[in-house]
Amino acid sequence: MTTNNAALDTVIEHANETTKAAGERVREFAQIGVRKATEGFEQISKAAQTASEELNTQVTQARDGATKAGLKLLEVAKEDADAGFAAMRDFLAAKSPLEAFDVSAKYWRGRIETRIAQAQDLGAFVRKAADDAVRPVQERIEKFAKAAA
Repeated sequence: MTTNNAALDTVIEHANETTKAAGERVREFAQIGVRKATEGFEQISKAAQTASEELNTQVTQARDGATKAGLKLLEVAKEDADAGFAAMRDFLAAKSPLEAFDVSAKYWRGRIETRIAQAQDLGAFVRKAADDAVRPVQERIEKFAKAAA
């Protein structure tokens, strides 16, 4: 009976050791999984934070560009109003209908030339502002595409 008990005790001891070793392996595997998941989360978190900061920078650049474009439009409107008042003053001060017609013709010719120049200037400014706002996004996409390839 002692032989049976000894054999049984050996089997139980072996089973306990095997269970303990298996438990330790499962725990180690779980710890590795948790560590890798934490590292992955930290990388994703850093990437998201970087993307958020870049997006904020781009939005700020776009907002600044829009503000400057609005100020340019106000400047154009002021120039137009000043030119209109000056032309009206000269028109009302004209001594003859011919002189009044000449003032009117000069005003409109000047306004057309000025509008063309202003439109070109504003177009160039808006293009540059849009390019400045989009360039970081393009660079980021190209960098990501190269990294993925």
